[in-house]
Parts: sequence; structure tokens; C-alpha cells
Amino acid sequence: MSDVFVIAFGGIVLAAMIRSLAQLLARKTGLRERWCVLIVVLLCIVAAGGVGWLFGQQVTKQAAELREQLPAAFHKAVAALKRTQIGQTALTSVQSGAGKEKAIANVGVAATALLGGTLDLILILFLSVYFALDVRMYRNGALRLLPPAHRARVGLVLDDAGLALQKWLVGQAIAMVTVGVLVGVGLALVGVPLALALGVLAALLEFVPVLGPILFAIPGILLAFGKGPETALYAFLVYLVVQQFEGNVLIPLIQRWAVELPPVVGLLAVVAGGLLLGVPGVIFATPLAVVIMCLVKHLYVEDALEMPDAPESTPKVHP
Repeated sequence: MSDVFVIAFGGIVLAAMIRSLAQLLARKTGLRERWCVLIVVLLCIVAAGGVGWLFGQQVTKQAAELREQLPAAFHKAVAALKRTQIGQTALTSVQSGAGKEKAIANVGVAATALLGGTLDLILILFLSVYFALDVRMYRNGALRLLPPAHRARVGLVLDDAGLALQKWLVGQAIAMVTVGVLVGVGLALVGVPLALALGVLAALLEFVPVLGPILFAIPGILLAFGKGPETALYAFLVYLVVQQFEGNVLIPLIQRWAVELPPVVGLLAVVAGGLLLGVPGVIFATPLAVVIMCLVKHLYVEDALEMPDAPESTPKVHP
């Protein structure tokens, strides 16, 4: 059932993005939202095809070169680590925890996970279109499972949660594009090869909270080792500057407009999502936390703890 939940929530997340664009188009043109949803989907397909036609060949070529060059860069980095005492200790610890048999077994697991992830992504894409085309039907159907007295209030809360999710997605898209451009340009300036592919990878992994910025830095630093330790240091500084800008400037500005998610809540959401749902739980941890925070705020804090007619905890003192 966890897989079903992840696929359904992934469809809801993508449908929220589609509907935010469709609502903007509907306000500008006066068309019905259903037609605007179809237009947005078609425009996304055309845009994806256009980007693929303009940059697809270059990105694909660099991605293939990245796959070929990473093993050699990894061996160079290992050789550099072996020349230091701290590096030798770290390599010994890693090698003792992973044998050849385990590595071979992990190849099969990774291939199976890749195939399953591709199929899940296709399902999420189809679900998102269905959700976006007739979101009211699914919303009202869920509300009919509740007692009639609570349907209006829960409906308003669901609408508010959907708006918060849409704002978060727009902010996240801005963060992904900004980080991808900064990483690609920065790595190109310091002489790291395949900067375009590394920038695209950074933009995609920026969607993954907490772990994404760490994961997209590893390939760039490894490739920089192939050019020399000095280039690797420059690449590390590029990633460090971008991550500091993202964490201290970009994300606070986006959260001020969209939705403010405390860092501790985001980190705990990643841990809980990983433990309960695995890798997909880590990917969707932050948008799920945004929705849960909105539901808890309205349905528990405001309606249960801070009701106007709730008895006061301390008696009033009359003069």
C-alpha cells in the first residue's frame, strides 16, 4: 500500500503544478479550467520536445561522457586519498563494509529499482492529468466520506492545503532553475568538464530535500579531480557557495512568499519518509510535510485547541 500512496501523492503534486499554470491561463484568457489544463499539458509536451531538440543531443552526449569519465575520476580521487593518512582510514572503513558479492547484488537491485521507478513515473504522469482535469470530483468524493456537519470546513482546509502546495511547487521550480544555472555556470568558469550535464543534474536533484545538494556535488567534484586537486578545490568552493546562497538567501525569500517550512520539520520529514516509504518517501517528504502542516494547523490547532467556545485553562480573576 505504500507504493500506491506514493504514486497517488506524486500524481497530486504534479496535478497541483498543472492546475496552478491552468488557473493562471484561465485568468488571462477567460477559458474554462478544463480546457486550460489540456492546453497546459500540450504546452508542456511541446516545451519538453523543444528543449530536447535544442539541448537534448548536447545533454545526452555529456551524460554519456559523464558516465564514462566518472569511474576514472573516482580512481583518481581514491589515489589522492591514499596519499593521506585520513584518506587511507576512510577508504579502509568503506572497503570493509562492502564486498564484491554485495556490490554485484546491488547492480541487480539498482536495475530493478530503475525499471520500477520508470513505470511509477509513467503512472504518476497519467494520474496527474486525471486529477487536474476534474479535481472537484475527487475532492467532493473524499468529503462525502465525512459526516455532513464537517464537510464544509474540511473542504476549505483542503483548498488551503492545495494552495500551499501550489505555492511551494512554484517556489521549488524557481530554486531548481536557479541552482542548476549557478552550478553549470560556476563549474564552467573553473574549468570542470561536462558543466551543462552537471548543471542539469543539480537542478533535478534540488527537488530532493537535504540529500539532493549533497548528491549533486559528488559527480562534479570527482570529475574535477581528473583535472587536478586544484580544480577539485575550486569545484568544491562552487558547490559550497551555491548551497550557502540557496540556504541563506534563495530559500528564505521563496518561503516568505510561498510557505515557511521550519528546517527541523523538513529534516524530520525526510527521515520519516525514508523510513516509512523508502527513496520515494525522501523525494516527496517536503511537499507531504507542507500538506500535513496545513491540515494540522487548521483541523487540530485552530479547530480543536483554539476553538472560540473552548473552556479557558485558567479562571478569570475579578476585582
